[in-house]
Amino acid sequence: MSTKQTFNKDRKLDKRKLDPSEIQQNFNNLSIKLLCCRYWMLDEWEWNDLSVPFWRLYYNSLPGAEIVYEKTLTSLGKDSIILIPPHTSFSTHLKSGLTGSARERVSGRKMGKTDSLQLMMNMGKIDHLFIHFNLGFPHDYVRTQIYSMACTTYLLEYIKCIKEYCLKDSDLFPFLECLKIQELITHVLLELPESIWEARKLDNRINNTIQFIIAHLPEKLSNEMLAERINMATNSFSRLFKVNIGMSVQQYILKKKVELSCNLIHHSNDSIDELAYVCGFSDRLHFTKTFKHVTGITPTIYKKQFILM
Repeated sequence: MSTKQTFNKDRKLDKRKLDPSEIQQNFNNLSIKLLCCRYWMLDEWEWNDLSVPFWRLYYNSLPGAEIVYEKTLTSLGKDSIILIPPHTSFSTHLKSGLTGSARERVSGRKMGKTDSLQLMMNMGKIDHLFIHFNLGFPHDYVRTQIYSMACTTYLLEYIKCIKEYCLKDSDLFPFLECLKIQELITHVLLELPESIWEARKLDNRINNTIQFIIAHLPEKLSNEMLAERINMATNSFSRLFKVNIGMSVQQYILKKKVELSCNLIHHSNDSIDELAYVCGFSDRLHFTKTFKHVTGITPTIYKKQFILM
């Protein structure tokens, strides 16, 4: 075959449609971003009014832990998987009552291969598998709730494999282990009521702006620049944003920056100064002041009290 014939054949192949249908399909962009997957032994688990910007999946083999959400108590144990959407404010309880200090007490360590569940139960301790993840906008902004679902034999096999890998001394999760974690998450998400995914109807321009803000959060984002992107006058854009979101543009940006910093405190080893820089604050003082205004405590206290080291 001559060079010209080969070229003409390649051109015909390039024009061939990969999809035989004339109807173009649009798919919802779904991405599970894993933040952490850990298996711990806990002897204290007293949280008050905890709200974080990521999904949490919990599974305990041993009984004794409880979650309180809007005065409703949910027990953790071997027969159920708990799923908690981002921004859900809840409390947890293990040994002592929920009264007392306004802040939580958390004590525990990574589970080891030689740890005995029977001995732990006799000592009043629990095992605790927790997976943190994000789904992105708008799926990280669903209705807040505590979801408890039956742990089937099928899901239990995945949990068993995930726990076994967490017991190893490696922080690197291979491709197949990540697939197992995502498979578990996917099956649990499919058990949620369909109504949870019905996103609040936002003006398309505001929807576009929110996605831009999240993608460029550490940058300096002025109302003028954001308005210009969507061909709106600054005042009109600011009013439309507040009507759709319920707060001003800059209040929203600061709230998202604090949420990003909370996420990084949970899932990175960044210092307070590094967090201030990464999240787009002018300096540590500005970051600390804003963080305390939003959460009620400083990032230093948050880092000490909210993280199992």
